[in-house]
Amino acid sequence: MSEQKTDVKKIIALKKAGWGTERIAVEMKMEPSDVDKVVYEFVNRREKDTEKKQEPKEQKSIMIFLSREELATITKEAAEIGARTALETMEQEKKKMHSKATDRRLHNTKLLLRNYRMLKDNAENSIFGRSQMEESAADILCSMMNLYDDEVIVDAIRRSATRTAIMVSHIDTMMGIYKAYCEKSSNILDIRRYEVIYDMYVSEENLTVKDIAKKKNMSKENVYSDLKISVERLSALIFGVDGLSVR
Repeated sequence: MSEQKTDVKKIIALKKAGWGTERIAVEMKMEPSDVDKVVYEFVNRREKDTEKKQEPKEQKSIMIFLSREELATITKEAAEIGARTALETMEQEKKKMHSKATDRRLHNTKLLLRNYRMLKDNAENSIFGRSQMEESAADILCSMMNLYDDEVIVDAIRRSATRTAIMVSHIDTMMGIYKAYCEKSSNILDIRRYEVIYDMYVSEENLTVKDIAKKKNMSKENVYSDLKISVERLSALIFGVDGLSVR
């Protein structure tokens, strides 16, 4: 290699541009072996620099001294943060439990409505006296919340003439209250929603969603929407206000 200063940057730039060793040597007026040496040394130097940067730096230990007052303040703040976190966790769990209970009430409301006609037939064909009614609707509904098999729930009501009569009477009463509410409502959709749920589950006609849509001159989607809202509101009446998902 000649004594003149080699333009390493230019050689590397040409190499990156795709020039071959021979062409670079001609351009730089150098021997091809010298070009290769420059490229090799450049690459080798870059690798060493990279390794240096990646070497872990020595960690320095730092000691922090706190006064009693500072330590007490930190301890108090930590306790307050812990208490707030615990309360937030408890509140979230309460919301989850409430949501599950609401979902369970809605499920059981639909279950009662789907089986209403069968329960009503059983009640009308059973013989019992008022003195037999030792249970209340609230007792039966409470027991429903602790059962998770629909067949078991319905069978437990159906097998007892007293329970059947109590539940049918309770549903009839709540349907009457819901009807009165809808008739007084300023929202014209409310009375339609009552009529839709009545036709679907209570009336002697036993209509399908398609039948109701045709009868009311509305889409099946609107029938399903009306049923969803009316079931939620009826659930509030059957199970109490906790059963309501307000709209």
